[in-house]
Amino acid sequence: MQLFELVSPRLFRPLAGPNRAFYAELLLLLWEECRHTADYSISRAEAVWRGEDYFAALAKPLTLDDDGAGDQEQQPTRDPHTLAVGFLLRLRRTGWLEEIPGSYESEAKLAFMPEVTPLLDALEEILNPRVVTYTGKLYKAWQLLQGVEEEKSPYENVLREVAADLEALNQSLRALNASIGHYMDRLTRNRTPQEVLELFDQYEEKVVAAAYHRFKTSDNLFNYRAYLEEGLDRCEENCLPRLALDYARVERCAPGEAAPRVRELIQQQRDALEEMSSLIREIDASHIRYRKRAVQRAQFLLLSDRSSQGSVTALLRRYAEEIRTPDQLFELDDGPVAKRLHLYPAAVFGKKFLYPPAAARTAEPLAPVQSGTLDPEQLRKEQQLLLDYARLAVTEENVSLLAQNALAARSRVAASVLVEEYPGDMTGIIGLHTYSQSPHRDYDIQLTGEWVERGGFRFEDFILTRRKEEDTDGNH
Repeated sequence: MQLFELVSPRLFRPLAGPNRAFYAELLLLLWEECRHTADYSISRAEAVWRGEDYFAALAKPLTLDDDGAGDQEQQPTRDPHTLAVGFLLRLRRTGWLEEIPGSYESEAKLAFMPEVTPLLDALEEILNPRVVTYTGKLYKAWQLLQGVEEEKSPYENVLREVAADLEALNQSLRALNASIGHYMDRLTRNRTPQEVLELFDQYEEKVVAAAYHRFKTSDNLFNYRAYLEEGLDRCEENCLPRLALDYARVERCAPGEAAPRVRELIQQQRDALEEMSSLIREIDASHIRYRKRAVQRAQFLLLSDRSSQGSVTALLRRYAEEIRTPDQLFELDDGPVAKRLHLYPAAVFGKKFLYPPAAARTAEPLAPVQSGTLDPEQLRKEQQLLLDYARLAVTEENVSLLAQNALAARSRVAASVLVEEYPGDMTGIIGLHTYSQSPHRDYDIQLTGEWVERGGFRFEDFILTRRKEEDTDGNH
C-alpha cells in the first residue's frame, strides 16, 4: 500500500507554502488539546477560539493561502476570526482534520485524521526531544533476563521486550551523535566571536549535561553489559525450546522455523550491545571534534578583520602555526573551512613542481641533429628516461598490466601491500583507483574504510581482486 492511498496527496501543502510556520504552530497547538481525547477531537467552536487567540497574539497581517478550491484571491488581514476560520478550513481540505457532525445534543467537532497522528508526534519530538533514561531501559532488560527461566511466555514478555529496549537505546544514541555536529554548527554559524563563546553555555546545558555527561557517568551504558550477555547466554543454552514454542505461538509460524529465528534474535541483541560500544566511541570523537572546530571558528573570527585578504591571511597563519613536524603535512584536514579550502602537502605534486617551466615553442624549425654530437651514454640515459616515463604513465593499459602482475599468484591483495611491493610505481597504484569504474577493466577494488600511511603518503586502503567474467561480459 502506498503512502498517498492512506493520506491526502495535498497533506503537505500547508507546510510548504508561505504560511508554513503559522500552520505548524497552529497544528501543534491543536494537537496539544486533542492528543489525550478518545477520538483526537475538539469542538469546532473551541478550535476556532484557540485559533483566534493564536492570531490575536501574533498581531500580524496574513494572506490566506489559495488551495485551489475556487476561493477568490484574499487580501492581507489582521482579523483573528477570519484567519482562524481560513486556516482551519484549509487544514480540513488538505487532510489534516475532518469534521464530525454534531447530534441533537452535541455540537460539531473537528478531529485529527488517525493516519496523521504519528506525523504530529514526530513534529513535537523535533521541537522537544524526549530525554532517554539509559539506565532505566538497561535495568529493565536485565531484570527481564534474570527471570526468563520462570516466565510463562519468555519470548513475548522477555526477549521481544529486551530487543525493543536495546533498539530504542541505539536509536537514541545515533540521534545524539548526529545532533552534536548539527547543534554545534547551528550555534556557531554566522555568529560573532562573543556570541560563539556565550553559546557554549547552551551547548553544555542542552547536549553535554542533558545526555552526554549522563551516559558517561551515572547512566553509564555498560554497567549492565556483562549481566545482559549472561542473560542472553541463558536464553540460548537453557530456554531455547520454550522460547521457540512461545515464538511460534506469538508470530504464528511453524515450530520447526521458530528455533533458528530465536537464535537469530538472540544474536541480534549481542550485536546491539557491540553497536552501543561503537556508537559511544563515535560520540566521544564527535564531541571532541565539533568542540574543537567551534573553538577554531571563534579563534578565526577573532584573528581576522572583515576584509577577504585579512581573513585568508589569518587562516593561512593559523594553519602554519599548527604545523610543527613534517608528518603533520600529511594529516587529514578537518578544520572549520576544510569543505571550501583544500590544502595539499608538497609531496602530492612531486619534487619538481617548482622547477622553471620549459621554454615556449617558436615557429623556427628545429636544427638537425648532427651525428656524433651526443654522448652515447647520455643518449642511453635519455632513452631510458623516455621508456620509464612511458612505462609509468597512468594509462588504462599500464594500470591493467599492474593489476595482472599483482594478481598473478593470488586472488586478492591490499593496496598498502602493493606500495611495499612496487615502491617505484605509486602512480600506477593510484591509477587502480582512478580506472576502477572503467568498463574495460579486468579487476575490481573494494574500499576498506581504513586510512594507512605508506611511503610518505596517507590514503584510504582498498582491496584489489579479479573481476568476475560475467561482469566483464555484461559490460561488453
